[in-house]
Amino acid sequence: MKLLSLLLFISSPCWASLLYTPVHFKSETARLVVVLHGCLQSAESMALGTGWNQIADQNNLVILYPQAPPGSNPIGCWNWYLPENQRADRGQLKLIHDDIFETLERLQMKNAKIYLAGLSSGATTVAGLISCYPQDFTAAAIHSGPSYGLAQNLFEGNQVLKDGPPSTRPPTSCNPNDFTGSLILIQGSDDHEVNPKNADQVIADFARDAKALPPQDFTSGGLSYQVTDYWQKTNLKLRYVNIHGFPHAWAGFVKNLRYPTFVGPDSKNPTQIPFFNATGPSSTNLIWDFFKQ
Repeated sequence: MKLLSLLLFISSPCWASLLYTPVHFKSETARLVVVLHGCLQSAESMALGTGWNQIADQNNLVILYPQAPPGSNPIGCWNWYLPENQRADRGQLKLIHDDIFETLERLQMKNAKIYLAGLSSGATTVAGLISCYPQDFTAAAIHSGPSYGLAQNLFEGNQVLKDGPPSTRPPTSCNPNDFTGSLILIQGSDDHEVNPKNADQVIADFARDAKALPPQDFTSGGLSYQVTDYWQKTNLKLRYVNIHGFPHAWAGFVKNLRYPTFVGPDSKNPTQIPFFNATGPSSTNLIWDFFKQ
């Protein structure tokens, strides 16, 4: 009941987002984290499965979960591959950007730091937001998604997902290199939905002049993972987390996603909420630890 009591829908004629305010909300010190779902997911499943709301209560965070506009994509994706959604002056990027600043104004969060996190199509949308509005965000997280502006139609988008970034980038109106904040990149090595080669393009786009330190190895949630930090002088520009043997999913999700299997696992047709995986390190914790820095 606590979750339901503190979740608020913000609606317009064409879309809705989900907002979580912490139990002891203080507008003057609160920060905003924007969490974007992937395909076959929703604002609600991201709120339940990622555990951001618990972190919000502990750290005076407001969490905004934008929802892809209904009818814009048959499987609920953000349409990152369309040129109109790669611009600052129109499309889905502007829709999200406007919602972010309307939320800050409504909650009287003046000069609040803003962080972005997204999975899959949501991750690529995050790449677009920090490329088109580079001065507005303190840090961002790209989880298992291609970089900004690599396709201009659905066919090209599917090729990027399958084969990795193209050899020649289409013309774009925004520039990833303009982003002055820090980025954490999380990618599973066994991702069959988004080719892991896309991680190399994210690094090239957002850490172009940064120097990579020797990678460090860790183990959590039954899986090993490697962390490589890219520094630009005295600033941590990008952190790359490569989870070995991990598929396309939000790693280490919390069990608040109470019914990951709606039809029992022994049934003929088990139905699961896609792209959440309980194994491996907690993506949410990895991202929040990075944002705190």
